Amino acid sequence: MGISELARALKVSKGTLRDVLLTLAQFGFVIRDADTRFRLGPELRSLADASAPDLRALAQPYLVSLMESFGETAILGIVADGSLEIAGRAEPATDLHMTAPLGRRLPMDKGAHGKVLGGREEVGYDDQELFAGVRAAAAPIVDARGRRIAVVMVVGFKERVDLRTLRRIGERCVSAARALSQRIGAEAA
Repeated sequence: MGISELARALKVSKGTLRDVLLTLAQFGFVIRDADTRFRLGPELRSLADASAPDLRALAQPYLVSLMESFGETAILGIVADGSLEIAGRAEPATDLHMTAPLGRRLPMDKGAHGKVLGGREEVGYDDQELFAGVRAAAAPIVDARGRRIAVVMVVGFKERVDLRTLRRIGERCVSAARALSQRIGAEAA
């Protein structure tokens, strides 16, 4: 819903509601889309589906490990509404690094993640295809029914991630994705 629509439904002022929604957005409870509409964020969706294993919580140690190993941003992306939504991340404490805002959506037909979600590849690589100056590696997370529902991905600037390092990152993404897949019920590969 947009702010005006929601304010009318809740019988509150638009200004007050905007402040509340922007605060909720900072914590991942809601996401503000480019058209200024709001939708549930990853924090509320995980609360709403309490019966499923919380993939975000399961993935966080793997994301931190990838980030610490390579000094680049590690991302958990979950397939949602025809795109890949950033649902978890681990960003290095350096001044210059790739940022991954929670809730941001990426197209499903491009990038490292698109290669593993759209095909049967075990690892996808992106050498400046989705964003100029950025390299990425991704591996799919598979659920108990064999569906590719998410990815583990590492992104970094091409100046810091040479192609040899990108291959090593891809191998580690595959290991993390397999472990996470098994933790949510997929059979061992």
